[in-house]
Amino acid sequence: MKHLILLLATLLPAAAQAEERSDTTFTVDNRKITVSTDGGKTDLQVYDMDGNKHRKTREVEYVDGQEIERVYVTSPFIPDIVTKNKQRPKSHYPLFYIGFSQLPGSIMGGGGNAGMHTRGSKSWEWGVTLLQMSFGLTRSLAVTSAVSMGKVHNHFQGDYVLTTDDGVTSMKRIEGGGVRKSYISYAVARLPVMLEWQRRTRRGDLYVAGGASIEMRWNDHSRYRTDAGKHTVTDDINLNPLGLNLELRAGYGFLMVYGRAALTPLLKTSFAPECYPVGFGIGFRF
Repeated sequence: MKHLILLLATLLPAAAQAEERSDTTFTVDNRKITVSTDGGKTDLQVYDMDGNKHRKTREVEYVDGQEIERVYVTSPFIPDIVTKNKQRPKSHYPLFYIGFSQLPGSIMGGGGNAGMHTRGSKSWEWGVTLLQMSFGLTRSLAVTSAVSMGKVHNHFQGDYVLTTDDGVTSMKRIEGGGVRKSYISYAVARLPVMLEWQRRTRRGDLYVAGGASIEMRWNDHSRYRTDAGKHTVTDDINLNPLGLNLELRAGYGFLMVYGRAALTPLLKTSFAPECYPVGFGIGFRF
């Protein structure tokens, strides 16, 4: 009797563990499918007849009747073999972008800014994407985000420069002329959140995305060049440190086009001219 009691005591933990986790295996179309449950979570694995495990194209778990999808985080600096998955929705941001930067006097305005003597044809921006994320909604729709950093240069016409005197920023003409180039520059970091539609093709991905972005600005300068060299007018142009933009992207394969329009002014309008950055250009994915 004592031996029987000891045997039952030994088997009870194993029985409890078996209740916590159970596996079921069945065969469909020459594939072995294993369904396992553990602590209320259900998982599914697929193998071929040689025992080789099939790779998941979409990470989904079922817990207490609710489907849980995972957010994918990728980076251009991680080898593509690690993150490549042809079925799940993914984000499409440029590793490198370059384009024009304009400074209209109103939100989504055009035609330059006569009050600031802007020179849009010579104004430009460039940047890189450091990190990107995606959350799949359907097979062709995803909410995406990214972290990018870049540099912006806005040029002015003739002998005009942007200067700050007694805390007030305004345009000023350099006496005597001789100005070869006049511009402001600043660094920027952006965090977009966009809704993206995408479709897989044999030659690459087709995608269109729209949304908004928050940007941080710093390291602002106003400079000009003459035959004597480069001159710094001011390191404080009353730059707004935060901005909000509307963004659009569309592309196919490694090439895309983008557009961006600021909803908030570049400079603090209480102490500086009113202008709203607009950017557009091309980006490259690798």
